[in-house]
Amino acid sequence: MSKRIIETSFWTDEKVIDNYSPEDKYFMLYLLTNPKTTAIGIYPLPIKIIAFDIGYSKESVLTLIERFDKTYKNIVYDAKTQEIAVLNSLKYTISKGGKPVEDMINRELNAVKNSDLIESVYKNMLDWWSISDRKFDELIKSSFEKEISKRKEAKEKNANTNVNADANANTDSVDDSYHDSLKPHNSNNYCTFNYSNESYNESYSESPNESSNEKTDFQNLIELYQANFGIVKPILYDDLKADLKDYGLELIIEAVKRAVKRQREYAYAQGILKSWNRSGIKTLEQAKAEEVSFQNKSQNNQNKFQQQKPVKKAPNWSNPSYKNKTTAEDLRKLEELRQESLSKLSADKN
Repeated sequence: MSKRIIETSFWTDEKVIDNYSPEDKYFMLYLLTNPKTTAIGIYPLPIKIIAFDIGYSKESVLTLIERFDKTYKNIVYDAKTQEIAVLNSLKYTISKGGKPVEDMINRELNAVKNSDLIESVYKNMLDWWSISDRKFDELIKSSFEKEISKRKEAKEKNANTNVNADANANTDSVDDSYHDSLKPHNSNNYCTFNYSNESYNESYSESPNESSNEKTDFQNLIELYQANFGIVKPILYDDLKADLKDYGLELIIEAVKRAVKRQREYAYAQGILKSWNRSGIKTLEQAKAEEVSFQNKSQNNQNKFQQQKPVKKAPNWSNPSYKNKTTAEDLRKLEELRQESLSKLSADKN
């Protein structure tokens, strides 16, 4: 059983700390440690295998790859060869050097089908290698340079052989298509990951008659969910398809907006959708009109309550003159008591 040792610096990497969500960290660790990975970070990895290994839907995997490729720019995926290049893998996966490590790197480089992936990793690692204090990083860099040089020489030699063979061919049989054959089909030898790639743009419905618009709507719904609530777990896949069929994308977007505004989960949006359905609301315009009506009704009820609320009379003590009146009365009573006391004393003396 092979082992993968990951440098703890993965957890202190600024890019990881500042940008990665928990799902992103999980996915990156999977790319660094899955059974097919290599020390150089370039290896074949079909989408179906990723989905099976980490328990996500294929659509969620597509979104993750798109984010890591286009946003984070730390992987490159070749849909044609189904190879992935984890551009920063060498920063975390090799902790010591030596002849065995060198031989391993050379074997892994030789097994890569897409030469451009090797160059992508090489260019990405140049800055790291220039500041690294690990002696064996220079050895790794040298191995990459030798492999890239070897492949370029082989490519040039093959191109020259083809040109010579074409020059010696019977010119009578050459037509315009000969010139077209010398043009590269793609200026880049690999095609980076794209949602439109037919290999992975699978149907989102079991129905063979589902329209392309329905597929696009479901892709948009997946992206909407993941942007606001996180990765779509496989168990929710069928629920989202059912919601899209029952309510339509426009109403779902409006319900999600209200759920996010109240800091609630997708289940809250589903509750809104069910409430609209019971009320016969089928369009976005009806949903917005219902919201306006609800707010107006709430405002009217509040105004009525405020009007009907009895106004309490202010207590006497709140009146500024109340204290003075009370003091005068008290003085009068005190004076009467004093006079009575004096009269009583005078009577006692007599």
